[in-house]
Amino acid sequence: MSKRITQQGNSAIGFILFLAVIGYGIFVGIQYVPQYIESNTVRTILDNLQKKSKMAPLGTISAVESAIDNQLYINQMADMKDSFNVMQNRGDYVVTVKYERELNLLYGTKKMVYEKSVTLK
Repeated sequence: MSKRITQQGNSAIGFILFLAVIGYGIFVGIQYVPQYIESNTVRTILDNLQKKSKMAPLGTISAVESAIDNQLYINQMADMKDSFNVMQNRGDYVVTVKYERELNLLYGTKKMVYEKSVTLK
């Protein structure tokens, strides 16, 4: 009776492929996580504007823009000022933010478009 010997563990090629997949995931994650944080911060800025307008209505477009500038300054995102657009619509103010970022995927880049709008009463 001979004992059958089976392979245990992983081969060097399998280990290298495993490391490549993990490395690619980290590579993409390092690029995507800051974009995710940035989009959540922009969403929070818009939510804060809605709360502020419910407590005390913002009377003019310049007051809304000033509130946006203040929120951007607090969050150290002043470079995104041009991405915000304020329009008046029947007494309400519509704040729209739209910007693009690129995600490098080694085989090409993917354009990520972020767009959100809120209506302030």
